[in-house]
Amino acid sequence: MSATVGTDTNAGSRSNGRAGGHAAKCDADAEKRQFYLNMPSLPIPLDRGRIAKAWLPANAELLDIGCSAGYHVRHLARKAKRVVAIDVDRIALEVARRRVKSSRVTFLEYDGHTLPFADSSFDSITMLDVLEHVHDRPTLVAEIVRVLRPGGTWTVTVPYRGALRWLSPENMAADYPRLFRFLSAVCPAQVWVRSHNASARRHQHFSVADMKQLVDGRMAAVRHSRRGSLAYALAYLALCFPPPVVARAWSTACFAAMAADYQIGYGPLAYNLAMQFRKPDVMAGEGALEEQLRQTGEGETERRAARAA
Repeated sequence: MSATVGTDTNAGSRSNGRAGGHAAKCDADAEKRQFYLNMPSLPIPLDRGRIAKAWLPANAELLDIGCSAGYHVRHLARKAKRVVAIDVDRIALEVARRRVKSSRVTFLEYDGHTLPFADSSFDSITMLDVLEHVHDRPTLVAEIVRVLRPGGTWTVTVPYRGALRWLSPENMAADYPRLFRFLSAVCPAQVWVRSHNASARRHQHFSVADMKQLVDGRMAAVRHSRRGSLAYALAYLALCFPPPVVARAWSTACFAAMAADYQIGYGPLAYNLAMQFRKPDVMAGEGALEEQLRQTGEGETERRAARAA
């Protein structure tokens, strides 16, 4: 009798645990969905999307990895011939399909490991503040090289390992636990900020040298630009801790401030790094490619990007 009762109690506990876990996941999904819906829908590309569009070759077949809710995709689609946008987050894709209505864009869910495309499928690939969330970065870079056509470009933005990296909200619980608890008590942190801070993995920031080391000679660095500084970092911090009552207006204001500051190149005082790599063109030969790359400088790159944007 006791054994039977004990078994039933354990079964009930397990059932309650599963139910509680399901409820928590539903709450997190609803929170993420609301955040994506609160993202502003503006007629021009802002912050990282603006420089990605400026660097995108016209009429390219583009793969956007980590498209989220399509914040940048619809602007990139105006310059690209075709865009395939992929993400591991089904909630983000659900919102993206609702917000982005373009015959040039296809949204796909993928597993976060192997890119589900044949070799040499795309002219360009973009990853805008996604790489820092990837566990196995060398494998992903190998996949990017595989699906890029010869001469194709990879444009990537990441948090910059510079003077302002200490402001990262995703590392705040470890670096400044009292401040994190205080801010969370005043305004609950966004779901991704809580998730990052609850994990043992640090939110990594990258230098230009870090990115070149990651690519490991498989592509050549064409150009880079270090954008957004203190105003960008503080606006992003504010975005991570929104007052619930004015969450939508707060998000719009934060995105606008980030976008404005991102138009300025700050060098070592920047908070974000944008880089573009090119896969060698087997027809052009290494000598021609290297000569082209030597003629490209960061200062000229930033001037061209500003004019194109």
